[in-house]
Amino acid sequence: MLFLCYPKYSTCQKAKKWLDEHNIEYTERHIAEENPTYDELKVWYKERSIA
Repeated sequence: MLFLCYPKYSTCQKAKKWLDEHNIEYTERHIAEENPTYDELKVWYKERSIA
C-alpha cells in the first residue's frame, strides 16, 4: 500500500502507528516532497469511479 503523508501532522502519525500496530505493509511517501503525478491521480480516480 502507498501511504501518502505529511509526517508533521498528528493524523498522519496516528495512521502510521495504526498501520504498524496491525502489521500492514506500506510504502511511505512524503506528499510535500513527492506529490502524486498526473498519471497516478488519473489511475486513482479511475479506480474509485469503478467502486
